[in-house]
Amino acid sequence: MAVESEVHHESSEECDSEEYEDDEEVLDTEHIDVEMEEVDFKTQGKERCKDAFLNFSSDYEDNEADEDNDLVDEDEEGFGLEDEIDDTARANDLDLGDAVGAGFPIHDPSVKWNKMKPLLGERYESPHPLQQCLTNYAIKSGYNIKFAKCDTVRLTAKCGSKMKSQPCPFRVHASWMTQERSFQIKTLVDEHKCVRNFNISNLLSPRWLARHFLKELIMKPSLKCKEMQSIIRTKFHCGVSWCKAYRTRCRAMTIIDGKLIEHYARVWVYCHELLRSNPGSTVQVGVTVNPDQTTYFHRMYLCFKAIKEGWKIGCRRVIGLDGSFLKGTCKGELLTTIGKDANNQVYPISWAVVDIENKANQKWFLELLIENLNLLDGGGFTVIFDQHKGLLEATKEVLPNVEHRQCARHIYANFRKTYSGVEFKNMFWTASLSTVESEFLRKMDDIKEANPNAYEHLIARHPHTWCRAFFRPDVACEAVENGIA
Repeated sequence: MAVESEVHHESSEECDSEEYEDDEEVLDTEHIDVEMEEVDFKTQGKERCKDAFLNFSSDYEDNEADEDNDLVDEDEEGFGLEDEIDDTARANDLDLGDAVGAGFPIHDPSVKWNKMKPLLGERYESPHPLQQCLTNYAIKSGYNIKFAKCDTVRLTAKCGSKMKSQPCPFRVHASWMTQERSFQIKTLVDEHKCVRNFNISNLLSPRWLARHFLKELIMKPSLKCKEMQSIIRTKFHCGVSWCKAYRTRCRAMTIIDGKLIEHYARVWVYCHELLRSNPGSTVQVGVTVNPDQTTYFHRMYLCFKAIKEGWKIGCRRVIGLDGSFLKGTCKGELLTTIGKDANNQVYPISWAVVDIENKANQKWFLELLIENLNLLDGGGFTVIFDQHKGLLEATKEVLPNVEHRQCARHIYANFRKTYSGVEFKNMFWTASLSTVESEFLRKMDDIKEANPNAYEHLIARHPHTWCRAFFRPDVACEAVENGIA
């Protein structure tokens, strides 16, 4: 399969000078296809298998199942503290006292999220961990808070209730210490006079929720957004929209799988690992060399040794060629070749990714396929494909003696745009599935009688490539559509 992407992700390794001549000056972008060779990765296996994130995810919140029972009133946990240090008078005393070893606590980010609470004088690395701590505290306690000021210098948080008659006194203010590089809580009024209502959906950001769904999505990657909404409602006592659940899922899967752009940077390691675990396979990577000598991912072809040997021994002499679009961050097209085994079941052969389905890419793909399957000039083989012009021309060039079949489903899809209706549909498929030529001609006469233009339209599409009556019997495959690919 060929891989060529216009996104042009920079590869993590530069091509060796042995792969192409250094004497030839590259004036414009140059495409280079590199045949991957087997490399001994045994000494690197252990290091390559380590994944710090998955180790973290497996240990992340192991005791999170009982967190719904931890919603205890602040008075029972000693949150009824009302201490305030004047910003101008006593804040300097805090800094000075800490400098001489007063022992103000340091925030521990490994504490379970629903056990976090702000403490007067507590020190943080930066404003961001304090913001996370206050968010966790608000979600756990059910009191909404808003950040009146939150920048790189100071952080001020107040109660988010809208009671005008009796404003809630809750307030937290923090800033940098003068004697050391620590961000410290200098004012804390941990008292709420408002009612807990868990109206905290504004605090449940996709970034925050994603960290809490890592374990669920690792164990169940097919978790639906509606299921996530139900879990959030049960777990945090607050509802979120479907869109927010979707963004949460996307962000969590990005954390788990890594960004797709980063995957392309590791394509060399991936290909070498394929050759190490599947000796004899064919893996070819294409790169683009820019004028500044940087290399970018271009295309890739894969065909495993066990698959190609199995096709040679026990599959029918028919191959289906097709492609599908790649949607998402990295655009492109996936090309596939599918065969049929002795039980008439699908048998994948090879695949590639290209930037566009054109003649050049199709020819490159077919040449590698011919080399892997020993097709030679195509004599005795059958190829089924859609009506793509580039694929048809490339097939005629590299496989001049192969039997060509067009997908009847694509033929009918274009036919129905002009000649729709149940009658035309039944007549077309009856003609396509005819097993003898006389039956096919009789069905085509019926179409001609109904509409001469419809008859001319089908005759111009070369019926011998999409009617079963004209297929070679030695191939032992009666498929008239390319559904296998």
